[in-house]
Order: sequence, then C-alpha cells, then structure tokens
Amino acid sequence: MAVPTREEVRGWTGEERAELARLLDELLDRPVPGPHETRLRRVVLVTTAVGAAVLLPWVVYLSLTLPPTESGGAWSTAWVGFDVALAASLGLTAWLAWRRRQVALLGLAVSATLVVTDAWFDVSLSWHTSEQVGALTSAILVELPVAVLLTMAALTILRRTATTVAQLRGLTGPPPSLWRQPLVLVPPTTAKPAPGSR
Repeated sequence: MAVPTREEVRGWTGEERAELARLLDELLDRPVPGPHETRLRRVVLVTTAVGAAVLLPWVVYLSLTLPPTESGGAWSTAWVGFDVALAASLGLTAWLAWRRRQVALLGLAVSATLVVTDAWFDVSLSWHTSEQVGALTSAILVELPVAVLLTMAALTILRRTATTVAQLRGLTGPPPSLWRQPLVLVPPTTAKPAPGSR
C-alpha cells in the first residue's frame, strides 16, 4: 500500500488528518516501563504521599509553637505558609502521579524546588545555633535525596514523552538528549541542523 505524499495529505480536510493522527497514536508502540521505572513510580508515590501526611501535623505544631521575633513581622506565618504550600504540592503530586497525569511533571518540579528551598532555609537560619546539626542532617539524609528522587522522576517523564513524540514524528533510533529536544509545539523540520548549531 502506497504511503500518501505530503501534498496529498495537505489536500485532506482537517478532520481526515485528525483521524489519521488518532489512528497512528492508537497504533503507536509506546515505551514499556521497565522495573526501574515501575519502582521509581512507587517510591515517588509513597514519598510524596507520606511527605504530605507528615507535614500536616508538623504545620499544626509550628503554628502553635513558633515564637514571635523581636524584629516583628509574620515569622510564624511565613514558615507555616511555606510548609502548607509544600504539603499541598507533595499531596497534589502524589495524586497526579497516581492518576498518571502528564501535569505530574510540573508537580514534581515544583515539589523538588520547594524541598530544596526548605533545606536551604533550615540550614541557613540554623547556622551557629543548637539546631544546626539537626538541620544539616535533615537536609543531607531526607530533603536533598527527596529532591533528587523527584527530579529523576520528572526527567523520566520527559524522556518517555520525547520517545513517544519522536515515534509520532516518524524518527528512528533513540531521541536526542533532553537538552536538544525542541518543544512539542514547534513543528518538526525536514532539514537536519548543522553540527554544533542550536
């Protein structure tokens, strides 16, 4: 069976092209998650759900025990508000990952950023105090590994998406690195870029 030419496809109606795109998408061989990806998803689900659940009583504790500062300002409001945002981000990310939604990528990136920010402020603001060792221990053993885990999960989603898009575009072989991936919204070009070009 002859493959229609570009000019023939251009002559089709938008509905005919959409029907072909739906058929190709339906028949696409999507990358099958390996054991590493399946395990990563489970660990992310447990980590984000448990993180959100642990932060809820922590927020209540902070709101009741944080003392006011001599300089004034809403010190306790800032910390409690930040932890509420972190708990909400982790909880939403857990739900999106469980539902296998593409926007989980955004939740993973936001949650990883908030976890690193939390570690930074905990360590910075406890420096040369009695809480310094605890903040450093928490950052090294909990917060930074969680941020790395969430970032790895986000990169995995990006790689799998890039592989699927490459197949839909008819490209063979592995997709280019994430650093060289064009936006999905940008139409593919038939000419190959010159080596070293951006």
